[in-house]
Amino acid sequence: MAAVNCISPEKIQTIAVIGTGSVGASWASLFMAKGIQVHAYDTRTDAKQKTQEFIQAAWPALHELGVTPLKQPNFELLSFFDAVHDAVQGADLIQENVYEDLALKSELLKAIESGITDDTLIISSTGGIPPTALQQACRQPGRFVVVHPFNPSHLIPLVEVVGGEKTAPEVVEWAMNFARYLGKEPVHVKLERSGHLTNRLQFALVKEAVACLMEGVASANDIDRAVRFGLAPRWMLMGSLLTLHMAGGKAGMKGILDHAGPAIESWWTPSVVPTLNETLIALLDAISPEIANQQDVQSWITWRDEQLVNVLKLQVQSQASEPKQ
Repeated sequence: MAAVNCISPEKIQTIAVIGTGSVGASWASLFMAKGIQVHAYDTRTDAKQKTQEFIQAAWPALHELGVTPLKQPNFELLSFFDAVHDAVQGADLIQENVYEDLALKSELLKAIESGITDDTLIISSTGGIPPTALQQACRQPGRFVVVHPFNPSHLIPLVEVVGGEKTAPEVVEWAMNFARYLGKEPVHVKLERSGHLTNRLQFALVKEAVACLMEGVASANDIDRAVRFGLAPRWMLMGSLLTLHMAGGKAGMKGILDHAGPAIESWWTPSVVPTLNETLIALLDAISPEIANQQDVQSWITWRDEQLVNVLKLQVQSQASEPKQ
């Protein structure tokens, strides 16, 4: 495979954002905060208005976090196009965000490649479709890579970089550097798996939370409180494996596993494995008002995004002082 020349992240002037739902609009907000021109395409008739509203709402957090010096977004950086072919022409990078449907994404990738040069990179936000499957639709599969964000994409630092079988190694490396240029914390997912990496970790906990609810271990609110006030503060500072290592004291991982291995194994062995049938869906629907404190979802989203600014500032401070070699 011939080496792939990749544009330096700091030289990117225009990014085509294809699909401007919550993920695409979030990416567009971040790109504009970095002074990058955004060429947008979306099939919804109100896409331009919705995207502008999203960016306007996202901007104060980006300004407070120091991503942009501007107090208001410069909407001259945002242009909408009526066709994919027009949106991608002249773009330095293509960023795809449409629904998690292999056929839809495959057709879109063909339309994208009809309007770009063979030197243009394509990144996808897919949260679960293996990149190798998507590459089947690409004329230049070596230039395709998954860069999967976490909601809200303009604030949460983590992105997962996942290459397919035909992704050039230098494109994976470029994607890691591009993420860092945007102020993100990239992780390289080396194997293609359903849900990549972080969703697997996330939904392992969700599964156990649902199982505890089904068993009647605690109320829905108390299950969430156990995560929020017991696990989350520590997890903001360190991951599960470092936590396990520290639990063993000077002996580290081996110390805790020698001491409490059988107990730990019993804790991580599910006693109930939830199945998403109609009964379980009805149960989860019934407890939704309880865990939401009778408030609508948008109120929680607004609160979450405002508070994430404070949390992320603390996380940056803690990273600066963590033990180094």
